[in-house]
Amino acid sequence: MVADEEWNFWMDDANLNAAPSDLKSAFRNQHRIFSSIAKNVARFAPGNEIAPGIVALAAPGHTPGHTVFAIYSGDQALLVLGDTAQHPAVFARHPDWQAAFDIDGDAAVATRKRLFERAAADRMLVTGYHFPFPACGHLIKTATGYEHVPVEWQPKL
Repeated sequence: MVADEEWNFWMDDANLNAAPSDLKSAFRNQHRIFSSIAKNVARFAPGNEIAPGIVALAAPGHTPGHTVFAIYSGDQALLVLGDTAQHPAVFARHPDWQAAFDIDGDAAVATRKRLFERAAADRMLVTGYHFPFPACGHLIKTATGYEHVPVEWQPKL
C-alpha cells in the first residue's frame, strides 16, 4: 500500500527529470522497486482507515506524500511517525529544526509540530523508523518543544 501522492511523486518521469542530482538515484530506485509490482500496489488517500484500527495521516515534508499511521486498539493509540522525526532527542526537543534529507523542510517542520501536538494532547504512544531502543514512548510538551519519554521496557522472564 502506498499513498496516492507519494506514488504519483516518485513515479512521475517529469519529477525524475527535474530532480536535483542527489535525488535522481532515489527516483530510479523507486521506479526499479515498483515497476514490477505496480499491479499489486494498492494506493490510498490519507485520512482514511486503511485496515481495521489503522488510519493513514498525511505528513508531507520528508517527501511530498509522506504518510504516518495512527493505530488504535481499545482506548490506546500509537502514532507511527515514520521519518517525521528521525531521532526524538533532537527533533522532539527542537521541532523547528530542519533535516537536510527532508525534501521540503518548511513542510516537515509544520507537519512535525502538528503531529507532536496531537500526540501530546491525546497522550498517544509514539514511535518512528529511526528511534533508538525501546523506540516507543510519549511526548510531553515543554516550553521550547517536547520531551520524548520512552516506555519502560521489561523483558519477559
